[in-house]
Amino acid sequence: MKNKETIEKLKRSSPQLSVGILTAEMMNLSSEIQLLEKAGIQLLHIDVMDGAIWPKITVGAPFLSGLKTTMLKDVHLLIDKPEKHIEAFAKAGADIIVFSVEYCTDISQALKMISRMENVNDTDNGILRGVSLNPQTPINVIAPVMDDIDVVVLLAVGPETGKQSFISDLSKKITELKQRKEDVVIFVDGAIKKDNVAEVAAMEPDVIVTGSAVFDGKDAAGNLKSMMEAIDE
Repeated sequence: MKNKETIEKLKRSSPQLSVGILTAEMMNLSSEIQLLEKAGIQLLHIDVMDGAIWPKITVGAPFLSGLKTTMLKDVHLLIDKPEKHIEAFAKAGADIIVFSVEYCTDISQALKMISRMENVNDTDNGILRGVSLNPQTPINVIAPVMDDIDVVVLLAVGPETGKQSFISDLSKKITELKQRKEDVVIFVDGAIKKDNVAEVAAMEPDVIVTGSAVFDGKDAAGNLKSMMEAIDE
């Protein structure tokens, strides 16, 4: 299995954080990345939004290619027709590509496309293939393609939910995913803060995605230490 080593590494270290770099101070990006690396963070999360599904417009493939780090680049395509942009992000250095199933024309073909892409950071391994599910999207939507999925991201907020969070719904979905595929890497994303990260970690996902809870413009190192300690307890 091409991605077995990476998958096993992620699951051995679970639960762990993937930290969203777009909430960091952009003018001090190199130092912010070094802070994460020094703390032992293994995953750098990049949310790609085009303003069509989510109201924000964030970054594209050129931004990704400019990120210099030893962390795995965890790219989340929260965009319309993500299959059109998979190749660009693969060539820019993604180690993980996740796309929203709700806005993809053909989920199976998109996953196959990721499978064909070379990982430019690690030519001995491929790019992890991932899908994300909005809070209202049931797990059975991806059942037909589960064998082709390495990563599933469960969102606690969606573009249609506003600020409403569905963190309490994650536990059942995590259990269902583990029953369907033992070696799938499960991420949870959305509304993860210092005061609820321990609760989320207790649900036993493999990866917890956060961003502004770390890079709040005050004490990123302290916030990161606090969240990592909460996860380990």
